[in-house]
Amino acid sequence: MTTSRREFFKTAAMGAVGAGAAFGTVAAEAKAAAPSKYDIIILGAGCGGLTCAVRAAENGLKPLLLEKMAMPAGNTIYAAGFLLGVNTSFQKAKNVQGDSAEQFLKDWMKVTQGKADEKLARVVCENADATLEWLHGYCGINFAAGSKLVWPMLSRAHLVVGEHKPGGGELALTLMKKAKELGVEIRFNTKAVALLSDEKTGAVNGVRVKTKEGLSEIHSKFGVVLATGGFSANQAMVTQYIGSGGAKMPIRGSRIIAGENINLALPFMPKIVNVDQYHCGPIYGPTGANPLNIVNNGICVNDKGERFTDEGQTYVQMSRDVAAMTKANWAYMIVDQAGHDVPILANDWESYKRTKAPVYVGQTLDEAAEKAGLPVDAVKATVKAYNEAIAAGKGKTLTPVNTLPKARTVEKAPFYIVPFQGGMTATFGGPLINVYGQVVGINTMKMGSSSTTSVEGLGFAIPIASTAYMINDLIAYGEVHGEVVIGISVQIAPVILDSGETALRVMDVTPGGPGDEAGIQKGDLIVAADGEALTKSTDLLRVRRRHEAGETLKLLVERDGKRFTADVVLRESDT
Repeated sequence: MTTSRREFFKTAAMGAVGAGAAFGTVAAEAKAAAPSKYDIIILGAGCGGLTCAVRAAENGLKPLLLEKMAMPAGNTIYAAGFLLGVNTSFQKAKNVQGDSAEQFLKDWMKVTQGKADEKLARVVCENADATLEWLHGYCGINFAAGSKLVWPMLSRAHLVVGEHKPGGGELALTLMKKAKELGVEIRFNTKAVALLSDEKTGAVNGVRVKTKEGLSEIHSKFGVVLATGGFSANQAMVTQYIGSGGAKMPIRGSRIIAGENINLALPFMPKIVNVDQYHCGPIYGPTGANPLNIVNNGICVNDKGERFTDEGQTYVQMSRDVAAMTKANWAYMIVDQAGHDVPILANDWESYKRTKAPVYVGQTLDEAAEKAGLPVDAVKATVKAYNEAIAAGKGKTLTPVNTLPKARTVEKAPFYIVPFQGGMTATFGGPLINVYGQVVGINTMKMGSSSTTSVEGLGFAIPIASTAYMINDLIAYGEVHGEVVIGISVQIAPVILDSGETALRVMDVTPGGPGDEAGIQKGDLIVAADGEALTKSTDLLRVRRRHEAGETLKLLVERDGKRFTADVVLRESDT
């Protein structure tokens, strides 16, 4: 095979055919034949955007990275810098064995309560090790591994280490350095305000941006990657999609994450999924202090001195409970000296000290509660009931229960009372994508569970590339004819051959379909269709749609370095 190392990465650009052409939205403002100086445009200079830019440049493409702020300012620079893997060289050096990608996936689905897209999660799990090795070997990022961190307390965590703290900051700066070494053009203070699309195909082919000089348009050959993060700092969107509990949470990370991944895509009518899912954690909002492990090592009470949540839960669920179950999103951890001295809490105490967040200390519970402004009698009664249950091994008889496997009593002076809130870290939802990162669907209808006005429940989407021909048929014939099909699927981003030509890699072949009958196989490279070069997947769609059922489409195919012509007799689709 004559393909070079410059094959584009799996999670390809948002270059799928959009609905703009069919519905006359953004496409009406776009330039069909606009010159493209760049192969791909990437929005957002965080971990995702920088990694994408480096990988694209490594594979011979010319990316343009746009960031709306004057520097990388997303959640990456606030993150501790943990990346997960199951069989890396770093783990082997620490004699960590016995894990697998399959178990990683099972744990992923368990912790997300089955809400994660299993196909997408599998892609991450199966490629996590290779990604970590690439980040180290090619990008120069170093990891500390071997510690049992991150639920379920296995040794999957790889902490980015280096000159800068936290690890996320080191990750961003190292990737930025690598991108510059590769000649990646990065423009700061450049905000994308709209996606542009080809007026004929609907394919996303650029962005309209706003700078201090005003508005301008930038086009690309293979589309746009949205790496802008979620909407955790957009109060209106948090309220709309997550509700009042999330809206009460102070922000634990970046304050510029505004939901561009959704807002920019909306004119193309994507199916928006999982917008009610988010990550949160404990925080003392006024200073940003982080009691990450303190919340599992004491007694959690509200402003009435009463327990209201299970201290054995993950810090995420405890944070959600604080926001949902307390009047003003405030809770207090009561910790004794024995709990205070647990080694894993050292960083938490340092965080409170460094940021000058309050910790109320007393030689007696009375003194600590009084300093914290909590009702003394209620605090003493809560601690007494808790200690008696834990000492008797009956933590699960408490109301609410305590599910810590080795909960300890709180009785050794001095006593520490630590105020904290549930804080918003990041949101997860956005446009529906496939395993190649392509935005693939538009909403067609939703079904609710009752006859009420609510439409949340089961949603239906169709590929957005499937709409244009329907509109054209209705205009021309007054009815929709079945679309002719090849019976193959191709990767949206092209393969660049050593000859300089581009080709489309076949990702799947429908058994018994036209492509299968013509001898096309998975992994083949389609170089041309009816003699026309293919620079993107929409070129193949365009040529195919010139034909009717029964006609022959001639494909120039390369396999193992040899080329042949496949005569594909097209058929009408069954749908």
